[in-house]
Amino acid sequence: MKVAAFIFDIGNVLVHFRPGQAEAALARLGVSAVPDQGVLRDLGLRYERGALDRVGFLSALRDILGHAGPDEDLTRAWQEIFEPNRPMWRLVEALHGHYPLYLLSNTNCLHHEYLTREYGVFEKFAGGVFSYRAKLMKPEPEIFTLAIRQFGVEAGATVYLDDLPANVEAARAAGLRAFQYHPDAHADCLATLCAHGVQCV
Repeated sequence: MKVAAFIFDIGNVLVHFRPGQAEAALARLGVSAVPDQGVLRDLGLRYERGALDRVGFLSALRDILGHAGPDEDLTRAWQEIFEPNRPMWRLVEALHGHYPLYLLSNTNCLHHEYLTREYGVFEKFAGGVFSYRAKLMKPEPEIFTLAIRQFGVEAGATVYLDDLPANVEAARAAGLRAFQYHPDAHADCLATLCAHGVQCV
């Protein structure tokens, strides 16, 4: 079966995470250390699942960090943790116009807003399913079913790229042609796509 569409994860696929940048930004705001990493991680997951809106998240984050400054400062610290994965952007450019491209990501509204505002590569995608809107998170099978239905793609003819093995396994269980992507082994991704008949890489 020929490849007919692509679905991309975002983090560590289209962009790199740089959490240290958030720590540096928080330090400039006077937050020397996060008091409880587990509490912060749980807050982030709740936000990605859509259990909190932007106002509720920022309020809870302020309480955890003990920061009394404006929301804009915390927003910048939370958002500015990404760097482009240029080789993958070149792949997106090559695929665009030949295949419909979609996004499937565990993310939150502040990160989604920042990425689509700052990086033009996201204009190449015809649609997306995002955890904070779907109230579902990978690797839950329902989010893959939702994406396949919403995008109107044939699962077996759709390539899905994700950096996490659990997500790849769940995508395959949903019928997608899923592959694990390693940012430091981009050439392997290109070779895999060529082996599956993708001609424009």
